[in-house]
Amino acid sequence: MSGRRRAGRRTAVAAAIRHHGHIEHVPAIVTREGSTEDFDRYFDEGFAALGPESRHLRFFTAVRELPPDVRERLRNVDGYTHAAVIAFDAAAMLPDHPEGRPIGVARWIGAEHGPPELSITVIDEYQGMGVGVRLMDALLALARKRGVRRMMADVLRENIGMRHLVNRYNHVVQPSGDPVVVRYRIDV
Repeated sequence: MSGRRRAGRRTAVAAAIRHHGHIEHVPAIVTREGSTEDFDRYFDEGFAALGPESRHLRFFTAVRELPPDVRERLRNVDGYTHAAVIAFDAAAMLPDHPEGRPIGVARWIGAEHGPPELSITVIDEYQGMGVGVRLMDALLALARKRGVRRMMADVLRENIGMRHLVNRYNHVVQPSGDPVVVRYRIDV
């Protein structure tokens, strides 16, 4: 990466930090494949860090807590039918989080018929800072490694952040059957 591009990236990160104001460091975003144990350890903390709008955009409804069957579905990560990648801010070291603060998750969940469903969630403080791109890149790399060739993503039309993210990748918009949902087919 050229010095000019690096300087531009640092300026963009600094602007994002100023925009969010409450993060007093430059995030060091690292990702790794997630497991069921990660869900048990980090899910409640991450869910609590999502505001009402983020929950609405992710779950298509305003939710204060997830029903047990949804929690169990999200928890059951096997790495093939259902895989997850977790993002951490390694610069935010906390005593009970040796990898850093958990700040987002991307996953695919297999569908009975057709390609698996893609979703990405980033906690509010870190939105707009490149976490979604890092998660998407890591999830697509894992998908290629595991033989997944295509994913689907249903995104609320109003979810501009996720729509911009998906538009960066090889995708086709398909009919969703719902005027408030945009359906993307992402070719891995």
